[in-house]
Amino acid sequence: MRLNSAPEPSPFVASLALALLACELIPFYPARAQEGVAGDVPIIAKPKKEPPKEAPHIRVQSTLVTAPVTVIDSAGEFVYDLQEEDFQVLDNGAPQRIERFEMEPNPLAAVIVVEANETVAPLLGQVRPLAPLFSTLMLGPQGQAAVITYGDRVNLVQEFSGDSDRLESALRGLVARGDAARLNDALARGIALLEKRPKAERRVMVVFSDGFDRGSETTKEDVVQRATNAEVTIYGLGFNPAQALLAKKPQAPPPNPLDTNVTRPLPPNTVPTPTHAENVYGTPIPIVPIIVATGEIIRSALASSLLEFYAGYTGGVFYSHWSKRAVQDQLSKIASEIHSQYELAYVPDTLSQTGFHRIEVQVRRPGVKVRTRAGYFYQAPNP
Repeated sequence: MRLNSAPEPSPFVASLALALLACELIPFYPARAQEGVAGDVPIIAKPKKEPPKEAPHIRVQSTLVTAPVTVIDSAGEFVYDLQEEDFQVLDNGAPQRIERFEMEPNPLAAVIVVEANETVAPLLGQVRPLAPLFSTLMLGPQGQAAVITYGDRVNLVQEFSGDSDRLESALRGLVARGDAARLNDALARGIALLEKRPKAERRVMVVFSDGFDRGSETTKEDVVQRATNAEVTIYGLGFNPAQALLAKKPQAPPPNPLDTNVTRPLPPNTVPTPTHAENVYGTPIPIVPIIVATGEIIRSALASSLLEFYAGYTGGVFYSHWSKRAVQDQLSKIASEIHSQYELAYVPDTLSQTGFHRIEVQVRRPGVKVRTRAGYFYQAPNP
């Protein structure tokens, strides 16, 4: 039974109407299908008519730069009550928008690096009992630590672990070997370990050393470039040379580590070549102002040792000439600092500039000093 009394069209008219309707609908199928509308009739478009994919044309950089920031007042005490609006971040002098501001410390990944050669053998007894301080004050329940020693060789004594007993066993078992001091190679090994850790973790290295390098293949430029790009903060605790001299005869002083890290002369008629960092980034490491343990601001070229140099570039601090009584206090200060820092993150809008990017953090409060990593190196991706 029909609902209307209109006469039925002739077969010819009906066929013509269906053909016209089909012609009108066909052009709309591809457009709706490309819009992803569910239920559309599947259309297999010819390749030459497909619009180009957008992904290969995207050139938006999503590099998130993280900067742990230490703020101290005129009395040398940590400042805890700052808010996001109190900070301004500059990247190569250009103000940046802060994308993330955190005051709660993230889980910590720490590499403990210990010089273990005959030069400092009498002082290793000051490091062996320090595991409980690392476990309770620095690592906490979620942190993990690895242990590296160096002398003639670089040795991974312990992989990352949160087991306090394993850490105590690793430090208690420190043994001195050889006369070399491959500090740079040991730091490179530690950075390589930290580069594999989750990005949400804080990455630090605590280094017990006299601060000099003898025998490394890694240059100081390589250490700075890799550490800053991996967002690793280096803290140094310097062995007191005077104490070591009481136990053994003095040796000839090592070369100035800030002038050269090469302990052997170049072959005859060999022209020195640019460093790895200069080959990759086009410019040498710039001289930057750094805050030393006393709170004084100096130029990085005036650093007293390689450890002070590295600490300055990565936002850490170097304590020199500590005694048996002082080392525990200084390690406690480092632990307190790590857990008192503000963490700022931003996406730089200055990535058209290659080479070293200087990070500056300003705080809108008079009388305070701010310490953060000096910057990072950026190389434009290949087109």
